[in-house]
Amino acid sequence: MLEQFDNIPFQETPPKAGALINTFRAFGYNLRTAIADIIDNSISAEAKNIWIEYNWDGANSWVKITDDGVGMDQVELIDAMTPGSKDPNESREDSDLGRFGLGLKTSSFSQCKSLTVISKKKGFNLINRCWDLDYVNKTGKWNLLEYLSDDVFKKELENLNSGTTVIWEKLDRLVGNSNVKNEAARKVFLEEFELVEAHLCLVFHRYMEKRKITVYLNGNVLSPWDPFMKQSEGGQLIAKESIDQGNVNIKCYVLPHISKLTSEERKVAKTEDWYQLQGFYIYRQNRLLLHGDWLGLFSKNEHFKNARILIDIPNKLDHDWKIDIKKATATPSFSVRKDLVRLGKLTRQAAGSIHRFRGNQIILDDTIKSFDFQSVWKARKTRDDARHYYINEEHPIIKRLLEKENISKRDIKSLLKLIGDTTPVESIIQFHSEDPQSHELRESKFELDNGMIEVARKMHSSLRSQGLTKETAAKQIFNIEPFNQYPELLQYLN
Repeated sequence: MLEQFDNIPFQETPPKAGALINTFRAFGYNLRTAIADIIDNSISAEAKNIWIEYNWDGANSWVKITDDGVGMDQVELIDAMTPGSKDPNESREDSDLGRFGLGLKTSSFSQCKSLTVISKKKGFNLINRCWDLDYVNKTGKWNLLEYLSDDVFKKELENLNSGTTVIWEKLDRLVGNSNVKNEAARKVFLEEFELVEAHLCLVFHRYMEKRKITVYLNGNVLSPWDPFMKQSEGGQLIAKESIDQGNVNIKCYVLPHISKLTSEERKVAKTEDWYQLQGFYIYRQNRLLLHGDWLGLFSKNEHFKNARILIDIPNKLDHDWKIDIKKATATPSFSVRKDLVRLGKLTRQAAGSIHRFRGNQIILDDTIKSFDFQSVWKARKTRDDARHYYINEEHPIIKRLLEKENISKRDIKSLLKLIGDTTPVESIIQFHSEDPQSHELRESKFELDNGMIEVARKMHSSLRSQGLTKETAAKQIFNIEPFNQYPELLQYLN
C-alpha cells in the first residue's frame, strides 16, 4: 500500500533537539509520579532493592535512585537514554512496567535539567551518560555526554554486582535557585518527599507485601499501605469476578465502619481521607495506576466512602484502557463499562448499608411511632421539604428537667453534655449525602416566638441589674446567637 510514495520527493525533518527535549518537561508529572516511574524501570530490571536518596543543598540539591537490577552495558544504556527507543506497540514481558520508551527521560526532565545514569552489568565496568538541558539548548544538538558531576555518586554501584543509579541535578522545578539557607524552600522540599513516601507505599504496596522489592528512602525502609484493609476486623470482600474474557479481575471491598477501628488503626487507615479514597483502584501487573476514582461512572459521596474496588489488568490491555505515559490515568473500554457499573452499584449499596445502620435514621424520624425508644434528637421534614433537627422533649431525662421548678447549674451542664454527646453527626451526613437539597433549603431564620422573647427579656434584665444601661444591655443581647437574627426583639426589651 505504501508503494505509491516510492518515487515521491521528500525531505528529512528531524526535530530540533532543544525544542523537543523541553517538550518532554510538560507531560504533567509531579515528584511522586516521576519517582514512581523510575522505580518501574528498576522493577523491570529485576531489582530486589531500591535506594532513594535526596539531599537539600539549595540550588545544588539532588535526588539519587539506585537499584540492584541487572544493569546495562554501553549499548543498552545509550538506547535507554534515547527518546522513543521502544515501539509502544511491541509486546512486553509480564514483568515489564514500561510501554512508550519515554518514562526515564520524561519523568526525569519534568523535575530536573540534568539527568545522569550510571549503570553496571555483571562482568562489565561502570558506565555513565548524561543529558544536560542547558547544554542541549545552547548547542541545539542531541549530544549525550559521558559526564559525571561527582565520583561519589558511583559509590553504591561499586559495591554491587550489577545495578543502575539515576541522578537528578539542577532541580529547577523543585528548588529553583533557592539559597541553601532558605528555610521556607527547604521545608517545601522535605514536605514533597513526605508525599513521595506515602505515594510509593501505596503504589507499590503489593510488591512490598510479597517481598518482591524493598524500597529505602534516605535509609528508612518503606512499609506497604494496603488501601483495602484486608487484615482489619470488619472489612469485607463482597464480590470477586473475572470479566473481559478473563483478562480483567475484580474484587469489591467494603471497609469496616470507623467505629470498629482503634485509634491507631484509624491513623494507619487514614480515615480522614476516606471520602477522597473511595472508588476504583486499577492495577497493572500489581502496580497501582489509578486510585480513588469512580472513572466517571459514579460521583463521590459521603455515603459510599467505605467502597473500594480493585481492578487487575495485564499490560497487553494498555491500549484498550488508554494508559498514559505517566501511568497515572486510565479509561475503561466500553466492553467492560457495563460490568463496572453493575459491580460499582453492588459495592456502593453494601457500603451505604453500613452508614445506614450506624446512622439509625429510623430513630430520628419523628413520623415513626412503632417503637418506644426515645432519642435525644429528632428530625422531620417541613412543608418545603427542608429537614429540621430538634431536641426531643419526650426524652425521659429532658422531660424530667422540664418538669422541675428549679434547674441547677449541675442539671444544665448534664443536659448540655447529653445533647453534645448524642448529636447525630452520622445521620446528618447521610441525610445530606442522599438529599443535600433538604439541608440547603433550610432557612437560617425562623419566626420569633414567645420563648425567644422571654429568654431575651430575662437576659436583658440580668444585664441591667449589673449596672449596664438599657442600650448597652440590648447591644450585648444582639451580639449573641440567635438573638442577632431578630432585630425586632428590640421592642420587647424595656
